[in-house]
Amino acid sequence: MVQSAAGPARSKATTIYDVAELAGVSHQTVSRYLKDKAKLRPATLERVEKALAELDYTPNLAARSLRSRELYRVVVVIPEASPHVPGRMLNGAAEMAHAAGFRMDVVAMEGTAKARAERLQGLLAGDGVAGVLSFVPRPAKLGSSPEPVARVPMVVAGEYTNRMRARGSLADGSAAAKIVEHLASLGHRNFFHVAGPTAWPSARNRLAAYEEAIAQLGLTSRGVSVGDWSSSSGYAAGQKIAALDGVTAVFAANDSMAMGVIRALHERGITVPDQVSVFGWDDMPESRFFIPSLSTVHMDVETLGARSMAELVSRIRGEQPAAESPAPAPMELVFRESISAAPAPASVGTTDSTEKTT
Repeated sequence: MVQSAAGPARSKATTIYDVAELAGVSHQTVSRYLKDKAKLRPATLERVEKALAELDYTPNLAARSLRSRELYRVVVVIPEASPHVPGRMLNGAAEMAHAAGFRMDVVAMEGTAKARAERLQGLLAGDGVAGVLSFVPRPAKLGSSPEPVARVPMVVAGEYTNRMRARGSLADGSAAAKIVEHLASLGHRNFFHVAGPTAWPSARNRLAAYEEAIAQLGLTSRGVSVGDWSSSSGYAAGQKIAALDGVTAVFAANDSMAMGVIRALHERGITVPDQVSVFGWDDMPESRFFIPSLSTVHMDVETLGARSMAELVSRIRGEQPAAESPAPAPMELVFRESISAAPAPASVGTTDSTEKTT
C-alpha cells in the first residue's frame, strides 16, 4: 500500500525499487539480497531487512522465475493427510524455505505405496519444482520398469515410515527413564503408564524405557494401558487409574493422552498434582495453557526441519551440503504444574489390583 500526498492510500504491489528507495541502496543490491544475502555487508543487510519489514515486501516468485528461468518452488511430501504429520517440523522447514526466498507447498501422497512412489518419482522428474523435501522414505525401484531421471534434488527429512510413524532418533524413548527418575526423586513409588499403539516404534521404545527404569529403581508399575494417541484413549485409561489404589504418578506417551487422563481423574474427584502427578510427551502448544499446565518432553523438531530444508536449498544452489546428517533432535524435560511431590500415603482409588489392558 503506497500513501499519496494528495489523498488516501491506493493499492499497489511493493517492488524492489520501493525497498531500495527506503533502504537507500540500489535495486541491484536488493536483488542480491534476495538471491544470497550472505554476500552483503552487515550495515547494508540491516538497512535492506528493515525496509523489507516496513514495507511488508513479499517477493513475486512467479515473476522472478519467468525473468531469470530459476525455480522458486519447493515441495514437501508427506505420505497421507494425517493428524500425526509433524507440524512443528514443517514449520521449521517453512521458515527456512521462506528465508531463502522459496515458496513451499505440502503435497499429501494418498493411495498405495506403489502409487505414492510413482507420484514422487514424477515430481522428481517434472518441471516447475526446484527441489523436494520428503517425509516419505526414498522409494525402491519399481519392478523392472525404468525410473524417470531425477532432475531436481531431494532430501529425506527425519526418519518416518510410509505411515508417518517416527523411527530411529525421532523414536528415541530414553527420556521416559528420566521422567521416572525425576518422579521417583519427588517420592513417587507407584506408577502407571499410558502407552501409545504398539505398531509405533516410538511407543514401544517409551514403554521399554519406562519398564526398565521401574525395575532398576525398585519401583512399582500398577499397570499399562495401551492407547491410540488420542485424548479419548487417555480418558479411558484415566478411569482405570482412578479405580486403582495408591497410584501417584502417571506417565503418558503423549500430551493428548495425558490431558485425557487428567480429565478422567478430575471427574472422579482426584486432583492433579496434589494426589496424582501426570507427565506427557511432545510439548504440544496447548500443554502450557492446560489446567494444570502439563509437564512434558520437548523435542526440537523445528531445528531438524530447518536443517533438512537448509540442506535442500544448498543442493538446489549447487553448494556442498554439510557432510554430516542432521543431529538427532535433543529432548528436554519441561516441568510444569501437573507434577509435585508424592502425597502422604492415602487411598486414591478403590481397587487393590494391578492391571494391564490393551
